[in-house]
Amino acid sequence: MYVYFQKTPSLKLERVRKLGTEVFKAVKGIRPSFLCQLFHKAPRSQSEEHAPHTTQCGFSSFKYMGDKVWNSLPAHFRTAADLRAFKQLIKNWDGSNCGCTLILQVR
Repeated sequence: MYVYFQKTPSLKLERVRKLGTEVFKAVKGIRPSFLCQLFHKAPRSQSEEHAPHTTQCGFSSFKYMGDKVWNSLPAHFRTAADLRAFKQLIKNWDGSNCGCTLILQVR
């Protein structure tokens, strides 16, 4: 039974994975339009990165945290062909390069 708990991700990491999945759905247009409009590409960038637009408030908001998680994902995650492929990739992601405060609390 102890081995099972070692392989189970923390609740915080699991929340970040779910947040990444929701952002993927919004970026790919699988979510309602109001959620899709929250996430847009950085204007000067051809990459898949998103630009958070806040300076003082909103650092815990869905949009800000979603942008932080999305930008910290490896590029091949962000360019996954479909939701099934993305879920398979993020399932094994350990959050090691995530700059969001949710993961920083895990370590």
